[in-house]
Amino acid sequence: MKQVSTILSVLIALLITHVTRAQDQPVPVRNEVPRTDQQEVIMMRHAYLDEGSYDYWYEQSATGVWPWFERLGARILGDFEVIYPLGDDASPGQDEALRFARYASYEHWQATRSNEAAGDTGGSLQLAGNGGLSDASTAGLSNRRQVLQGSRGGYFLQGYMAETRPIYMPGSNEQFESVATAAAEAPRPVRLMATRAGEPVLGLEYRRIRKGSFEDFHIITRDRVYPYLEKIGTRPVGQWRVLYLPNSSAVENPEYDEIFTLTRYASIEHYNTVWSDAAALGGDGPDYQVMLAAFGQLNELSLETNTEFLRGALYGSPPVHAQAMRGSYRLSQ
Repeated sequence: MKQVSTILSVLIALLITHVTRAQDQPVPVRNEVPRTDQQEVIMMRHAYLDEGSYDYWYEQSATGVWPWFERLGARILGDFEVIYPLGDDASPGQDEALRFARYASYEHWQATRSNEAAGDTGGSLQLAGNGGLSDASTAGLSNRRQVLQGSRGGYFLQGYMAETRPIYMPGSNEQFESVATAAAEAPRPVRLMATRAGEPVLGLEYRRIRKGSFEDFHIITRDRVYPYLEKIGTRPVGQWRVLYLPNSSAVENPEYDEIFTLTRYASIEHYNTVWSDAAALGGDGPDYQVMLAAFGQLNELSLETNTEFLRGALYGSPPVHAQAMRGSYRLSQ
């Protein structure tokens, strides 16, 4: 029995040595041309963190993890701190984070999650090799786990990033004069003061909508709601429906689809004014009337809605210079 135990120990030691040596081997890569026949997905993932650790969590992500994942072809939209400016803190004693990462497809996401081949896209090392950049990501992931307490889960989303676009809204050519007191039915043209400083926030609106209505919902939002909201200072980020895929917390319901709309505001005060009296910021001209009619259509498609708030800047995918490691190689197969 002792001899069997000794042999087993030796075999385990040899296996560990083999794995360690394999991990130490250089894995340089070349890449095929980008695929253009796939549909982008976003992974939205939540995290509960140790109280006061969000800044550390973000720093480990931005300096360690994300440069590697963007080399794999992903694009990080941002990692934001969940805040509760309009109600009780839903997670006292904890910080919360919500991350949005863009992938060319679900297959692409799978490929970034494994060192093994994942379809003919290949695994993460097959996408970008190993070296200092991947080591930094591994260290960042390990450091993040030290402050991670749990998660509400992750959701795959698919839909549309909002365009950054100029919008021309001609003036109405009406003439107005000041009065001491305006009648209730009086028009509401506006003049604007200088911008007000405040802490920017993002509103993440969740809706349940009628099954199969997402494309109509988005077109109405894009063409008839966004223009006025952009005029009064909001900045739409994107609108997506939930995908019901493996490795996701989402569970499909036959009665409705689920969508998320992410929008930036100058402050929580800005958000409150936009959704309580938008005309006070942008007037009640034809563009406002179009938006009100559009809201009526959207509400007819909606079954339930709520909004949570996030704090932080969009990541912006800054340029990264990761120099090549020295080495000479030849094809081995």
